Amino acid sequence: MAIPTSELQSINPSAVIELFELQLIASIHGSDQLFRWHSGSNQNGNGEIVWQGNTYARFPVEAEGFEFTGRGQIPRPTLLVSNILSTLTTLMASVNAFTPANDLNGSKLTRIRTLASNLDAVNFAPVTTTSTTTTTIADPADAETVNYTVTVANVGGINIFLLNGVNNPVITMKRGSTYIFNQEDSSNQNHPLRFKSDSSGSYSTGVTVTGYSPGYSGSIVTFQPPYPDAPSDLRYYCTSHGNAMGNTITMNNPNTTTTTTTTSSGSQTNPFGTPSADKFPDEIYFLDRKVLENREFVKYELVSALDLTNVRVPKRQITRKDFPGVGTFIDQ
Repeated sequence: MAIPTSELQSINPSAVIELFELQLIASIHGSDQLFRWHSGSNQNGNGEIVWQGNTYARFPVEAEGFEFTGRGQIPRPTLLVSNILSTLTTLMASVNAFTPANDLNGSKLTRIRTLASNLDAVNFAPVTTTSTTTTTIADPADAETVNYTVTVANVGGINIFLLNGVNNPVITMKRGSTYIFNQEDSSNQNHPLRFKSDSSGSYSTGVTVTGYSPGYSGSIVTFQPPYPDAPSDLRYYCTSHGNAMGNTITMNNPNTTTTTTTTSSGSQTNPFGTPSADKFPDEIYFLDRKVLENREFVKYELVSALDLTNVRVPKRQITRKDFPGVGTFIDQ
C-alpha cells in the first residue's frame, strides 16, 4: 500500500526509513538467499529493524543516485556496502565458485522506503505502566478469638441458650474476628445454634459447622463475620425453636489498616502511529558491476530493469530531431 497523502502532508510526518533487500538468483549465484539490511538505528537498541514481521539487520550500506530526471537517462545508482568483516568478500567467493567472476552481478536489489509510523511495535522500547491499588482491610492485630461453651436450660418452661453460663446474652462481635460456639454438651441435642439477619433471614457467610449433631462430641459452630460485609442486624438463635432461644449481636468494625499494591507492566507500542504495510513505491535495481573492492567496502553500480531493455524515461519523448518545430514560437 502507498503512503497516505494525509500522512505526507501532515505538519510533522514521521521519519522516512530506508530498507534494502538483496535477492540472489539460484541459476546465477547457486543460491536464492535473501538478505535484508538497513543502515539506520533502532530506538530499542538491538540494531535490527522489524517491518511487517521481517527483520532487517543493521549493516553499513549507502546508496545514492536514485533521482530521476526528465532527460531520458535512467539513473544508475551506486551501492556502497561495508566489508570490514569481509562479509561481502566471503559471499562473493561463494558465488564465484558457482559462476566464476560473477561478484554478485545480476542479483536483485529492492530499495524500500516507509515511515517510522509504520514500523512494528517491537522496534520501540517498552512503555512501563504502573498502577497502584489501595485496599483497606481489618487489622490482623485487632482480631480476637472468643470461645463460648453452649448449654441449654429450661427456665419457666422455656428453653434458653446459656453462653458461658449467661442466659441468652447479647453478644458483641467485631467483623474479621473469630467466635467459637461449643455445643458438645448433651443439653444441646435438638438445639442447633445458627445465625440470621432480622431483615433477610438465615445467614451462613463465615459460618462453619463441624461434628455430627448438637449434643455430641465435636459439635462446634465457628463464626467469622466478614469485614466489611457482615450485616448489623444479626442474631443467634435455635433453628428448632426460633428467636425464643438466643439474642441479638452487636456488630462492630475492627481497627483497620491500609495496604498498597503497586503493579508494573511493560508493553511495546509504536509512538509515531499504527504499524502498517504502507510504503513508497519500491525501487528495483540489479547489481550490474563491481566498481571497487577493498578491506573497508565494496562498491557496485546498479542498473534498473528498464535500463536493461534500453527504455528511456519518459518513454515517449518529443525532441527537435523528430519535431523541428519544438520550442519555436510562431506569430499569428
